[in-house]
Amino acid sequence: MCARYTLTKAQKELLVRYQVKLPADYQPNYNLAPTQKGLVITADEPDTAQLMHFGLVPYWAQSTKLDFSTLNARSEEIMGKKTFAPLLTHRKTCLVLADGFYEWDKKTGDTLPYHFVLKNRDLFAFAGLWSQWKDQFSGEVYRSFTIMTTAANEIVGKVHAPKFRMPVILSREEEAIWLSKDLGTPDLLSLCDAYPDELMDCYRVDKAVNATVVKGVINNRPELMQAIN
Repeated sequence: MCARYTLTKAQKELLVRYQVKLPADYQPNYNLAPTQKGLVITADEPDTAQLMHFGLVPYWAQSTKLDFSTLNARSEEIMGKKTFAPLLTHRKTCLVLADGFYEWDKKTGDTLPYHFVLKNRDLFAFAGLWSQWKDQFSGEVYRSFTIMTTAANEIVGKVHAPKFRMPVILSREEEAIWLSKDLGTPDLLSLCDAYPDELMDCYRVDKAVNATVVKGVINNRPELMQAIN
């Protein structure tokens, strides 16, 4: 499961790691929530980073308002899902750029948020799929994405019990492979494993991050990522 994540790097930092064209309206996000726009790089346009909505809307949907969740795609089940299987088959793969993600410990009955980061990289990519929906009346185009998930490693599993899920985090070498259109589907799915425990860290953050909107304003500020204790 990955329903909230962070991408807080400045444009110049993104350009050092990914030599792509960036959208002029990109802004750091400390609490990137469903329907908000995240930064992705697609296999179709690997030289350009695009802003797309988090939460995939299939091209065949009647509207952008769905009655089921498409924030994540379970990698073990994806080829049996009509929402996601055609996207992987036709290589609508993408890198979802991030520098951390949130998960919540609910074992005590409270909802305690944790921020997960990588020890060896301060900027990385989730494996993702993307889609384009078009309104048949207005012609409006809505691009969106989902994040692939897999069984959690130990560090994430301790927090995300009992679901034991985590986003698929790609190594630098795997990023290029995920965008490749020359490999078979089994080869792509083989990348969807848990990131090594020893290369990850996490820390508690304030429950203020739990809200996506506060008094009608999007809850997005650096303080949300600060460690407590």
